[in-house]
Amino acid sequence: MNGFFVRAYMKGAGVNVQQIADQLGVTHGFVSQVIHGVRTTKYVREAISKAVNKPVSDLWPDEQKEAA
Repeated sequence: MNGFFVRAYMKGAGVNVQQIADQLGVTHGFVSQVIHGVRTTKYVREAISKAVNKPVSDLWPDEQKEAA
């Protein structure tokens, strides 16, 4: 899934990138890089998946397969 879909899920859940960044104490850009697959930071992915109520593997399926 690409970043567009992750952001769409976030919008549907009423959460934005800055809220996730503030919650985790990181920058907006850092979260954006995780969303778009530039970074693969587990705790950011987990925070996003929790916020949108979707498993990490649904939001980033290709990366999950590579890690297995």
